[in-house]
Amino acid sequence: MSSEAPRAPLSVYMLADHLDAALAAGEDLIARGQDWRALAENQASNPTFAIDQRALAEEVRGLELMLTARTLKAREHARALAGIDRRFAAVANLFVSGTAILLDAVEECGDARSEDFDTGDDVVSYIRSRGLISPEASNVLIPAQLTIDDNFLVAKRLTLGPLLDMAAAFLDALDTQYDLFVEDSAASDKIKTPAARTEFGRRERLSLN
Repeated sequence: MSSEAPRAPLSVYMLADHLDAALAAGEDLIARGQDWRALAENQASNPTFAIDQRALAEEVRGLELMLTARTLKAREHARALAGIDRRFAAVANLFVSGTAILLDAVEECGDARSEDFDTGDDVVSYIRSRGLISPEASNVLIPAQLTIDDNFLVAKRLTLGPLLDMAAAFLDALDTQYDLFVEDSAASDKIKTPAARTEFGRRERLSLN
């Protein structure tokens, strides 16, 4: 943080950490989707396709759980910040209300035995529930359907694109006020902003005004 920047409350740093981690998990989800598509494209020549796909699907599920958990923790710190700094009340309330639907996923994410019993812990059921194929589809028809993009349903409820846009806009607002990610270095004049280091899908940030 630069010497001219106002001192940030602890809740700001906690919130920024969770938002940045959520963005990183979203970026990793996109990358794993590309890997999954590539795996499916070479299915015919891969004798261990089923095993490899299961491992990749579990990695995607893990990243999705990480994204969900970080978002839910960010909601808690957003509420705290809104009570401390009224300037962030509007963006905090928007983020909290926009992600409220994920609260319904807490119990389901913590204990997936019921869903696994109903679906046989089937990979295709997972793909279908995340919106990669239609609800009526019995299987993946083409590898391109395994592409994870803005329309991926996080926890079967909230599309990935709007979720990451909200997180990025909130993080930008925090950084604008508190210069959270600016580092002075004798060796480099570069400004390091974690949320923008890979820029999810080179996403255009939302206006902060």
